[in-house]
Amino acid sequence: MDPVGLGRILLIEDDSVIAEMYRLKLESQGWELEVAWDGESGLRSALKSRPALVLLDIMLPGLNGIEVLRGLRAAGSTRDVPVLIVSNSAGGGRGVREARALGIAGWLIKARITPAGLAARVARILPPSNS
Repeated sequence: MDPVGLGRILLIEDDSVIAEMYRLKLESQGWELEVAWDGESGLRSALKSRPALVLLDIMLPGLNGIEVLRGLRAAGSTRDVPVLIVSNSAGGGRGVREARALGIAGWLIKARITPAGLAARVARILPPSNS
């Protein structure tokens, strides 16, 4: 991993209120956050500049989160980037099985996770760059 991207998180989230809420908390904890508003732009961004972590919604315009995850895992540069699903989709059924088979770091339900809770979970995967 290149040293420049150590603290950069890519959030792929189409809800601007949720994205801003997460951005404020995560940046206050020392991470650099980039937001992509749909699956296609999120996948392009990750492939162009490898993030240290991807926070991925499942229900997105265009490519859905599972399709983005498949694209991340298919590319050599992002094959091992940790991906944490943050979605209001409960993760039941085939989608969660496929996501787990593709090696996600976890599945969080947006309605049940606070920004502080998300930051704590992120810190277990990716230590803040200012620590």
